Amino acid sequence: MKKKYKKGEFSYLGHKKKLELIKTLLMFGISALVFILGLISTKTKSNYLTIVAVLGCLPASKSAVSTIMYYRIKECSRELFCNISEKFPNMGSFHLYFTSYDKNFATSHIFVKASTIIAYTENHKTDANAFEEHISTVLKHDGLKNCHIKLFTDKDKYLQRIEQLMILEANQETDNRIMNVLHSVSL
Repeated sequence: MKKKYKKGEFSYLGHKKKLELIKTLLMFGISALVFILGLISTKTKSNYLTIVAVLGCLPASKSAVSTIMYYRIKECSRELFCNISEKFPNMGSFHLYFTSYDKNFATSHIFVKASTIIAYTENHKTDANAFEEHISTVLKHDGLKNCHIKLFTDKDKYLQRIEQLMILEANQETDNRIMNVLHSVSL
């Protein structure tokens, strides 16, 4: 039985990359096959199957763009995954990729507790202020106000902050809603 991977799991991104690539190749392959069948059956490119093949390239191209976006995402390092999983098993989400009009933000891990969102990125060039502003705007549009957002580039400080947040009392329903919004707006 196939395992279904959920967004935020460590294995999700690798699985999604493979799935999107296969889907894209299959869609282009079907378009090419339809074109070749039309060419063989009529001995000319001027036929209805050529039109069908060209129109079939539209969803295939959309799928290709999606594939390219998934392959641009840098996966969370195995070392970070092991560090987080040992201390905080089944907590947070791994490698979520957020896009905005101006910038893209790759996060290695995100943790939500007591309406506080902390994220860690292994890319030290990420603009933390722009990320925090973008996520704040997204959450406000979804009716979630008074959320505190912080992006870390120091792994030890990030892990220490998770430990601090673990002792806080939280509204699990609100935290789950926040995480669902983050999942819905990320790749």
